[in-house]
Amino acid sequence: MKHLTDTHAHTVASTHAYSTVEEYFRAASEKGLQLFSITDHGPEMPDSPH
Repeated sequence: MKHLTDTHAHTVASTHAYSTVEEYFRAASEKGLQLFSITDHGPEMPDSPH
């Protein structure tokens, strides 16, 4: 089964991921994803950089 979407990804802005927004979108494009979203943590989360 090929996945067409990824709706839960964190970037380095959440402090526990290793990829930047640009790296994620490049990888999503290479994999042929039709939908991709970033779900970084907001200011109320303990590991948020905000």
